[in-house]
Amino acid sequence: MVHPFLRKLRHGARLTKDNEDILGRLVQSTRLVGAREDVVPFGGAPRYLPLVVDGWACRYITLENGRRQIVSLFLPGDLCEPFGVLPRFMDHAIAALTPVVIAQIRPEAIRAAANASPRIDEALWWDLLVTSAIDREHLVSLGRRTATERLGHLFCELHLRLTMIGLVDEDEPSYDMPVTQADLGDLLGLSMVHINRSLQELRRSGMISLRDRRLSIRDLDGLRELSFFDDGYLHPFGALSLLNSSDVSDVGRTSR
Repeated sequence: MVHPFLRKLRHGARLTKDNEDILGRLVQSTRLVGAREDVVPFGGAPRYLPLVVDGWACRYITLENGRRQIVSLFLPGDLCEPFGVLPRFMDHAIAALTPVVIAQIRPEAIRAAANASPRIDEALWWDLLVTSAIDREHLVSLGRRTATERLGHLFCELHLRLTMIGLVDEDEPSYDMPVTQADLGDLLGLSMVHINRSLQELRRSGMISLRDRRLSIRDLDGLRELSFFDDGYLHPFGALSLLNSSDVSDVGRTSR
């Protein structure tokens, strides 16, 4: 089985077998973190780059009154910090939403991997580009989309992100949705009431069904239209590399 980190980076550059062998060696040191436990606490001094191997995690900030804002959602194959650099202290926390397996990558090791091959370097920069784009789109949702549009947009985004690492059953299509309504509320800036109401609205429309923590999208085109979802910001076909532009073709949007 291909590691989700490799599956993901294949979308950013045309990796060779040697490239994948180098990247595979980065994820050999792992640890298990229980659900609802911090991977790296707020204020801590991180010693490695966390990479999600299995499970779902998040970046969050908690206010003094106890209210939590989930800033980022991490899926298998996601680096939880920019590659090759670590902050002196954590101005946020990284936590497991489900039981997660975390690979502990030394910054100097991933920098050496990037220096070993222009294609690995390109793939890692593509990954950082997509991460930044996801953060920007999240801000747009919080500021301009309605509650139902935010939820629908998230479901469309998760569908594509999970498809890119082979975790979507495309026959339906469907994928695991292990997070709680409280987690969704903290991610989307909505109350439990708004989350529940929006879920019911999407169910009544026939666009989705959610049962036993499994989300099925019945009308993907309709959900995209409802939530103003344009998949271009996820760069599923890679990005234009100024150093190696001949290796990147057909940059653009996925077919609708």
